[in-house]
Amino acid sequence: MTNIIIVGAGIIGLSIARELILNKRGNVIILEKEHEAGMHASGRNSGVIHSGINQKPGSIKARMCVDGSLMLRNYCKEKSIPMNECGTIVIANNENQIKTLDKLMEMGTACGVSNLKFLSESELKEKEPNSSGIKALFSPNGAAVDSEKLVKTMALDVISLGGKILTGEKVVGISGLKVKTEKNEYTANHIINCAGLYADKVAHMMNEGLDFKVIPFRGEYMEVSNVSINSMIYQTPDLRFPFLSVHMTKETDGKIIAGPTAVLSFGRESYNKEINIKESFEFLTSLRFFLLVVQPGFFSMAFQAFKMSFSKYSFCKEIQKVSPRVIPGLIKPFRSGIRAQMVDKYGRFVDDHVVTFKKSYTNVLNCVSPGMTCSMAFAKYVNQNLIL
Repeated sequence: MTNIIIVGAGIIGLSIARELILNKRGNVIILEKEHEAGMHASGRNSGVIHSGINQKPGSIKARMCVDGSLMLRNYCKEKSIPMNECGTIVIANNENQIKTLDKLMEMGTACGVSNLKFLSESELKEKEPNSSGIKALFSPNGAAVDSEKLVKTMALDVISLGGKILTGEKVVGISGLKVKTEKNEYTANHIINCAGLYADKVAHMMNEGLDFKVIPFRGEYMEVSNVSINSMIYQTPDLRFPFLSVHMTKETDGKIIAGPTAVLSFGRESYNKEINIKESFEFLTSLRFFLLVVQPGFFSMAFQAFKMSFSKYSFCKEIQKVSPRVIPGLIKPFRSGIRAQMVDKYGRFVDDHVVTFKKSYTNVLNCVSPGMTCSMAFAKYVNQNLIL
């Protein structure tokens, strides 16, 4: 039988493994460098299941987000994974933001997001008394899930179906169909790269994806203790960039969290603002980083993110745009994650999913937010296009 090795046990790697096993595509082994699955982006996000209103019509991500949202919500119900189906509200506070809301309505409708509705100022206040805005867009399809429980459940699914997850197996080299880790060497008929923050590094071991490079952005969250909300509340995003605006989410345990920032990270796993000199030097001295920095709007976006990262008052001021009652003294650091943002050789953010299919290798080069939402639909897409 075909032996398939998947590199990375995040939600994407786990979902693909589960789908391949269910479709009897071969023996599946996942190699994970950490001591358990989902230690990075999959377990360090806000747990939001997105509805897809901000995705570009016709993109892979748009298709996967709308289909994946329903699939993931159904999976969570089937497996009794804690989930809060509270809906998503995007708030506008000026005329330019109202134009963005109109654009989001247009995009969401084109992508097939159902039951979208505009809210007047009074309707918004009735639904969210602690919010502030002159108009809003409401999607009932948004939800928040316990992402750690989701990852653990998916990992148990993979194992119960006959797959293997080998932890503590950091991949250091790939030669042909031989995968070398720090401890062992494995042989496969097909290798699938789902390495997330290191997807470019693993792809380059196979001489694939050479036009792409990950530049890490840290997303920091704060816990808010003096304001309650009923839905997930977002500012209108800047559609020039792939980052969502800072938002407020009600976790499945009742905690209210705000974030994330999108601050340049000086290390792919620098969750506490550490500086990884080698990784920082590598991307800061690259031509593509220079090309990224000089793009219109990037510097102001980056400067605002740094202010929010190092000043609780700046962070709070941003949150107050949608919920004025939030005060600096009653917010505290919650957690942070790193977004594996792919950049092409021209220094442009890669906003859509990028995956390459070849006879021996499949490389998932870019599957960032809303990667968790897309995961189950994306796994079906990979299964349908896998070349064995």
